[in-house]
Amino acid sequence: MHRIILKNRRLFRYAILSCLLILCSCYASSRTSKFSAQHIELGMEESAFIKRYGKPFYQETSYTENNRKKETLFYKEELYEGDWFIVTTAFTFIDSKLISQDIVKEERKYNDHDCKK
Repeated sequence: MHRIILKNRRLFRYAILSCLLILCSCYASSRTSKFSAQHIELGMEESAFIKRYGKPFYQETSYTENNRKKETLFYKEELYEGDWFIVTTAFTFIDSKLISQDIVKEERKYNDHDCKK
């Protein structure tokens, strides 16, 4: 009987530790943009960029006055800096070469609510 109680206590401890580890690993707040944390070089090939960062959520395509292909890829990411924000970053390529990186939108993910209304 004593062995069964000790065994159950050990199993309970392992279960609690496992749950804590799983919960802690699920909490991952990103404080830095993946685009500023990693090195992005102007002139980078569009295909290499997409391979590294994945497909964009939106893409615009046009031509310059010189008839060169211009593509802008838009990426969103959630960042935490005291509050949660959704940041949209645009990467512009001309003839498949990166020429610029711009943050085009920052918005709070959760708006403050006035519960007294």
